[in-house]
Amino acid sequence: MLGPLVNVITSNSFQTIAQNTDAAVKIETALKAVGRPAFTLVDKNTDKETRKYAAVKELLYQLLCFGIYLAIIPPIFKNGGFKLAQKIFKKEGLPAFKNAKQMLAYHHLAYMKPEERILEKNKKFLDLITEDLVNPKDNTKLIDYLLGAQRNGKGLNKRTMEKQGLMFDLAKGSIELSSIVGSVVGLTILAPEISHLILHPIMKALHLEHKENSVKPKAEMAASPQKNLDKKA
Repeated sequence: MLGPLVNVITSNSFQTIAQNTDAAVKIETALKAVGRPAFTLVDKNTDKETRKYAAVKELLYQLLCFGIYLAIIPPIFKNGGFKLAQKIFKKEGLPAFKNAKQMLAYHHLAYMKPEERILEKNKKFLDLITEDLVNPKDNTKLIDYLLGAQRNGKGLNKRTMEKQGLMFDLAKGSIELSSIVGSVVGLTILAPEISHLILHPIMKALHLEHKENSVKPKAEMAASPQKNLDKKA
């Protein structure tokens, strides 16, 4: 019974997603964009108009968060972490990748078995890591290390491969750490401030802004007649 579940959580694809800040934040935001409005709409303790208003506002807020994340994380923080890793490992010969995307594609393939790396579904990663490198001579070095290719009868020795493996792990760590910092900045600092500026005009354009103050939850509406009776008494 647990076999299929174990196969999923131990698969290379699942491990890649679990260790990828970018994927984790995107999945979390997507679930919030769907789940929160859905649960708001089925809340029977609040009247229909209030539920509609809250659900639309939550959906717009999550879409705003997703847009902010896409706008600042890949171009600024992920590539910033990648550039930092390049400077740190310059003397160790970190290949001249163009950006973090190439570096992460390389790291993704490095943990596969050689026979898995050459499958058609992984060809896009192989093409990506050798595309427009700063120094084209690094192509041979990358492929030799990644696929265990033999050149002039000599392959890379175990010590060299372990050293390069550690270097790439640390470089990936630098990229992921930068992504986490960017997520905090983007989703907990920028998103709330920007939402105050643009969500209210959007809600007003959708003719929903006035619902916030004019529509009360059912519990509050039920309590109002009692207050009036008390005053009359």
